Amino acid sequence: MSVKDQSFACGDAGENNIQVFVRIRPPSGDEPGYSRVVDVADGGTQLILHQEPNPRIFAFDFVADITSTQDAIFNRLGRKVIENCVAGYNGTIFAYGQTGSGKTFTMLGPNEDADNFQHELRGVIPRSFEYLYQLIEREKELHGEGKQFLCKCSFLEIYNEQIFDLLEPSPTVLHLRESLKTGVYVAGLSEKVVADASEAYEVLCSSWMNRKVASTSMNRESSRSHAVFCLQIESKEKKGSVEHIRTSQLNLVDLAGSERQKDTNATGIRLKEAGSINKSLSNLGNVIMALVTVSRDNKKRYIPYRDSKLTFLLRDSLGGNSKTSLIACIHPGHKCFGETLSMLQCTCLL
Repeated sequence: MSVKDQSFACGDAGENNIQVFVRIRPPSGDEPGYSRVVDVADGGTQLILHQEPNPRIFAFDFVADITSTQDAIFNRLGRKVIENCVAGYNGTIFAYGQTGSGKTFTMLGPNEDADNFQHELRGVIPRSFEYLYQLIEREKELHGEGKQFLCKCSFLEIYNEQIFDLLEPSPTVLHLRESLKTGVYVAGLSEKVVADASEAYEVLCSSWMNRKVASTSMNRESSRSHAVFCLQIESKEKKGSVEHIRTSQLNLVDLAGSERQKDTNATGIRLKEAGSINKSLSNLGNVIMALVTVSRDNKKRYIPYRDSKLTFLLRDSLGGNSKTSLIACIHPGHKCFGETLSMLQCTCLL
């Protein structure tokens, strides 16, 4: 069985500012005729997609099989991003994939017990809060009264290319602005100071209920918008008569799932939403692909940040010295083969 011409490489083993991971969602217990079409190989860095006549092999920074725990996922894709944020760099963590592939579970945890901050299955976002404030407390212990931190959060959704506030929900559409001092920002977006991890999680959970969801044939509660929870971290350190202020931003993003109309049977408003979602995700892929190409070839290239609200909003957290982790969630069953293949091919361009 030859696979030489079917191998695709993604990521760069931890050297790039953008790292790409894959997570395989466990199948549901009630799926009829389930047949697995993906396998993990080479110590968790390769994914094999079985198809005739030859399988395809995709290489990533890490591939998490169905037995991978939530803690293991966070350790792989989240810890370094959080550490860099405390050191003053911007960071972003994405969950990306087909609707119903486990993105929200990966990022948040189980829906049925979302209020339990200490739940064993809590996702990347609550674990990021925990680790962030652990590092902040460690910095305070090392520097004493000489170093102070202030964390402010905001939470928004991008629905049909329109921005809405989830902290203070209203029908008012918010607009992106740009300034030389602050970069890209959302005018009128609410902010709240959060003193610790549990407070940040409480704000997240109370606001999450305001997000737009709907039922499709593939997902009972399909997210119809991209949700961006942003933590702005400001540190202030006094050395002699000089005061040093450093700011960074952590973006935790749960993207709406990519959809095929023939799979979801979407019509009317749902179909319009799906078109907007797919276009936005395509624009995100184009931006990340351009960034990786610039990093790899060391050549100037146009980065299409302005092609979507999502990429323009996250411009300062995707380019430059920022650290980004993207986790592509896939279903292992043959029923989702077409969408899995399409997503792996697109993700490998990153």
